[in-house]
Amino acid sequence: MKTYELIIEQRQPPCGGKSPVDVKICSVTTDDPLAYVKNIEKDGEPRMETTDQGEIVIRLECGAKSIKYTFTEE
Repeated sequence: MKTYELIIEQRQPPCGGKSPVDVKICSVTTDDPLAYVKNIEKDGEPRMETTDQGEIVIRLECGAKSIKYTFTEE
């Protein structure tokens, strides 16, 4: 299994003066980042891409909010 630094950016409509972006950073171990996200997110269909720097980016649209998962191998 590979270990990744995972950055989760969740965007939602501005409400009550709160920031429209919530960012979390953690370390995860998985062989399949897409399966990892599908296990967390039951709604919507995630789209996966790989950047030139080798990061795996998975985007998910859920109604008015969008979530971006960025996996960087440690």
